[in-house]
Amino acid sequence: MLVRRSLDLNSLASQISGDTVLEGVEPWASRVRALSKALSLLENDPWLATRFLQHPALAKLSTNARVVGLTGLPGAGKSTLTNLIVGRLRKLGKSVAVLAVDPSSTDTGGAVLGDRIRMQDHFCDPQVYIRSMGSRGALGGVSRATRGAIRLIGLLGYDYILVETVGIGQSESEIVSIADTTTLVLMPNSGDDIQLMKAGVLQMADVYVVNKCDLSNPQRMLSELRANSEARGRGNEWTPPVLATSAAEQQGLDEFVDALQKHAEYEHDHPEGRAIKRKRVQTEIATNLLFILEREVQKMVAQVPDAEVNAVQAGQLPAMVVANRLFTEAFAMVQQGKIEKNST
Repeated sequence: MLVRRSLDLNSLASQISGDTVLEGVEPWASRVRALSKALSLLENDPWLATRFLQHPALAKLSTNARVVGLTGLPGAGKSTLTNLIVGRLRKLGKSVAVLAVDPSSTDTGGAVLGDRIRMQDHFCDPQVYIRSMGSRGALGGVSRATRGAIRLIGLLGYDYILVETVGIGQSESEIVSIADTTTLVLMPNSGDDIQLMKAGVLQMADVYVVNKCDLSNPQRMLSELRANSEARGRGNEWTPPVLATSAAEQQGLDEFVDALQKHAEYEHDHPEGRAIKRKRVQTEIATNLLFILEREVQKMVAQVPDAEVNAVQAGQLPAMVVANRLFTEAFAMVQQGKIEKNST
């Protein structure tokens, strides 16, 4: 099984890089097919990314894709808005990939991957790639495979990768650490500023979008968001623009794309912007490290003696004491070189 998977990975890496082409298939289509298959493998085994992304055929490639996260309250129109933004970016000659993360059932684990239905306008465009992924129980609005998927998609040279999240609730804001630009999509009458603060969304966005402005008066929400964004933009800090859009009437879309471009320029040209991007990269490294360690931690916990588990369950032993013992032992083994690199 391991040999077979290695052969599959080698073949997919070679096809994604363009070093080999499927027989009878146009080179670009061959790369896209291989990408889709590789993403399926990553969804089934997110830890596979730690090995696959180091493959020599992929390691020689780099990505300059601008990652834009679109998150917001359910029903705010993220998918429809994303579809229209793809059209605007294509008119500018930009290639675009869309990664839509849909909620997975807690009972069956399945997901209704329906966001692609709203993006049928671009199915025949070879410079638009649309992929849906189930969240598979992961918190933060994205799936465990999202980070590896973004990297793989970027290797094909797309200019923009739009990541549409499940939809935020309290503390579900992992997209902030993934995206270069985080867009918060709201709609009129989503609640007052206190309710938005409780949802943990007022301080997370680089661009605010109040969508569906054709259905209700957005002025109160626009005013509250602008007051909040102006407080953030002191000195040379980025002041998040607050935009009113209507997907139904296609209003505010050009302003939205312009805001994305200006934020990219800010991160490139301003010291404060470059510092923010560097901090985000460091956070991303730390997050990936914790992700890699998670599986090893699970193995260690599974080997905790029953006597200790029973003692914790009975309230006789703090779980922190057991965790500290496991950490101390594991750290000592690392220092002694007794933990081998994962070769699976």
